[in-house]
Amino acid sequence: MTSYPKAAPIRSEAYRRLVAALPCINCGVWMYSQAAHPPPTGKGIKESDIDCFPLCCARPDITGCHADYDQYRLVPKSDMRSLAGHWAEQTRQTITNNGDMPKGLIC
Repeated sequence: MTSYPKAAPIRSEAYRRLVAALPCINCGVWMYSQAAHPPPTGKGIKESDIDCFPLCCARPDITGCHADYDQYRLVPKSDMRSLAGHWAEQTRQTITNNGDMPKGLIC
């Protein structure tokens, strides 16, 4: 069996900040978003930042979509990767359409 090195995930604080500035992709609330990563494909490996999407954080009396997503309360675990891929694509498209994609970031 041949093993191939896995490409290093892309990290971009500028892109994560742009994601967090968008409304929650699940509920639409503004001003509380965080850049959420898709479920990891390997143990202890966080996915690339370009696969992030905005989900709202916890606040008083509200769990927040990010926590619900992380605990598989938004959709079944079996549907999570598909949903995350769709949301990541929507997020990249929104940032690109707004003309805000950080220079040098290849998506």
